[in-house]
Amino acid sequence: NLGKRDSEEESWASKGYSYINPFVHRIQIDSHIDVAKIYVLTVLLLPIRVVGCVLSLLSAWMFACIGLYGVSFEELQAKPLTGWRRHMQYLTARAMRMVYTSGSFHYINFKGTPATAKEAPILVVAPHSSYVDSILVVSGHPPSIVAKRETADIPLLGRIINYAQPIYVQREDPNSRQNTIRHIVDRTRSTDDWPQVVIFAEGTCTNRTALIKFKPGAFYPGVPVQPVLLRYPNKYDTFTWTWDGPGVLRLLWLTMTQFYNRCEIEYLPVYTPSPAEVADANLYAHNVREVMAKALEVPTSDYSFEDVIVMSRAREMKIPFPGDIVEIEHTLDALGLLDTKRDMELCDSFLSLDNTDKLDILTFAELMQIDLKNPQLHKLFALLDHRAKGTVSLKSFLLCSIFCKLKNSDIITFLRSLVKLYSPSSQKIERENFMRLLRHAGGKLNEQKAQALYYALDTGNVGHISFDEFAQYTEKQKSYKFLYHKSEHIRRPKSNNAAKAT
Repeated sequence: NLGKRDSEEESWASKGYSYINPFVHRIQIDSHIDVAKIYVLTVLLLPIRVVGCVLSLLSAWMFACIGLYGVSFEELQAKPLTGWRRHMQYLTARAMRMVYTSGSFHYINFKGTPATAKEAPILVVAPHSSYVDSILVVSGHPPSIVAKRETADIPLLGRIINYAQPIYVQREDPNSRQNTIRHIVDRTRSTDDWPQVVIFAEGTCTNRTALIKFKPGAFYPGVPVQPVLLRYPNKYDTFTWTWDGPGVLRLLWLTMTQFYNRCEIEYLPVYTPSPAEVADANLYAHNVREVMAKALEVPTSDYSFEDVIVMSRAREMKIPFPGDIVEIEHTLDALGLLDTKRDMELCDSFLSLDNTDKLDILTFAELMQIDLKNPQLHKLFALLDHRAKGTVSLKSFLLCSIFCKLKNSDIITFLRSLVKLYSPSSQKIERENFMRLLRHAGGKLNEQKAQALYYALDTGNVGHISFDEFAQYTEKQKSYKFLYHKSEHIRRPKSNNAAKAT
């Protein structure tokens, strides 16, 4: 068969490398009839739905205000509500359910049997893909949630959230993580009639193609949990809200201009941890995730919430292919390139090289000093060859590679490493080259600010500055402190291609 490829690396080189990226979402509406329907319903139905949502939200707020009357914040955190206040909680949840009904979610299909708070104090919910996922909270007896402390100050919603007696996370508190876990443990082990605690274990929104790493917070208490699955079996996915995808306003518009949307909530059997899982929250989280992935019939992935931080930082610093930067990093690690100085050597000689924008696989392998038959080389090439043209840019590779090595470093160190990409010498950087270099300063220096900084440094009007002058000047200025801030929370990848779905 002449069309059959003889090797794995040839397949990668010709077709591009495909992997699951749970943080990317696209909406493709190809039907002209469906497009026309959206515009017609925008005029005829959307205004009615907006009014319905607002009235339902106001009703929920009113019930919450009544239920909270005479109760202090400290009392809300100390004891569960009882009596008529608990009944008012249920009415508030019903009113919030009407918000979703008004917004097109008429049908919720329930599967399985919900456990009581005594049977499973914690509900572990996945996949987390949308603002719509909160429909779980209002679809039955309202559970508690874990929320940022600032949410209590949101107009209307703040009172409603507060009435649910959430466990608040104080982001400015350096002990926030430990305190949040302690509050969860206290509630789950309390003899009081606290509602169940809902936790979206992934910690961020994904596109539901895989379950990413579960954060261990829900599993530290070592109590039984009930896994809960969310599905949206609709023709178009107009509500998945990921790092790289449509914005929330566009999603709301497309969602509310459908005749109706369906949601399915499935309660899996209560998962009781073994002694080993009680002692190891990460093991407990891993095993629960495996059960949920099997029920969803999706793979698991070692992507995590921290990877979103890496991708966001790459985008801010104008690194090519920010959505693939984690996979690129794993591939560089597998090739051993994170432990060599090859990228810095190429960076130093970059301006003297020819045809750096169109390197074929042979030239790329020679420059990397890697065997052409290495499958990981072809994987890296395909990741950098987004348009499948059979060529890659050396500059794009160097930006990605140096970022992956220095992502925990401060911006000034990163910029110093890039100087030779833009200027023959770090001692004589001309204005245009300086401006290009500062594009990678994390988005804090726009063209106007970068130009003003250059002229502040070039006081003698000699037509160039040195990087050392730039560093010495900015180190003394408060407005440039961001250049010296390290991102120590960004982790280094494992060397086993962990980001690839299993």
